[in-house]
Amino acid sequence: MDLCLSHNVMITEELAEKMTLSKDTSNTELRNKILERIAECCMQQGSYHLATKKFTQAGNKIKAMKALLKSGDTEKIVFFAGVSRQREIYVMAANYLQSLDWRKDPDIMKNIIGFYTKGRALDSLASFYDACAQVEIDEYQNYEKAVGALSESYKCLGKAKLKNASSQEEKMAFIKQRIGLIKKFIQAKRSYEDDADEAIKQCQILLEEPDIETAVRIGDVYGIMVEHLARQQNYSKAYSLMQELRQRVPSVNMSFYVNIRTIEVIHKALDIPLERGVQHKVITNGDAGGSEDEGEILDEAVEEDLQNGFD
Repeated sequence: MDLCLSHNVMITEELAEKMTLSKDTSNTELRNKILERIAECCMQQGSYHLATKKFTQAGNKIKAMKALLKSGDTEKIVFFAGVSRQREIYVMAANYLQSLDWRKDPDIMKNIIGFYTKGRALDSLASFYDACAQVEIDEYQNYEKAVGALSESYKCLGKAKLKNASSQEEKMAFIKQRIGLIKKFIQAKRSYEDDADEAIKQCQILLEEPDIETAVRIGDVYGIMVEHLARQQNYSKAYSLMQELRQRVPSVNMSFYVNIRTIEVIHKALDIPLERGVQHKVITNGDAGGSEDEGEILDEAVEEDLQNGFD
């Protein structure tokens, strides 16, 4: 094996088998050491699947999983985690899957949730649900789904057995606070049809909350208010709020929160030229972020788990 490495001779599966002692050997310890040595050589040569096989034959599933993770073969990683039935391997697989574009693949999302659950890594699962909530907000502006994901995150943290109890309580309190703020924003949006003035008042109160940006994008709050004022043809106040948002978030893409047509109407009414590039923006409130299909995929995966619950 040393000669293979020093002379750049690839260890093929056939060669690896010839160097492997028979299962019938009485010296199991020696056989396993040879198997691990073969696997380590394969790792150095980048033959990760062969390394996985040899580590597995040596009974070292953790090293086998590490080799498989190096290969990036998602299908085999998921399969290996499923048949290994070891907590650490479940968590390793879930961590790997999080590095992929899980937002667009419901199967990957379900496997992440399933593996963290089976691996009893409830703190990691809580963090994943938190990430799901943020995606719902940032890419789809779906605060209702975000509340559902954060509620699952809160539930998981409550069941987790973390060494630092005070840190656990702080995290739970923070999630609870965010859920509360999001619910207030949802209520403000829902009440708009029945009582627009009250809804706008609630939006103003939300903007004064010191921690509002930990839960709700202030652009979404300002967006509701600007659109409302534009409908009332109070263009001066609407523009003032747009400027206020720009002061609070200097890099803001206004057309992400306010319909581009509304922006154009406001500027035209006040005879204020549009900023360079704004005229060509096509992003509107309904189109912001990811595609509709991507949103449905994320919703489907989270919804299914919310229905199943965690016992």
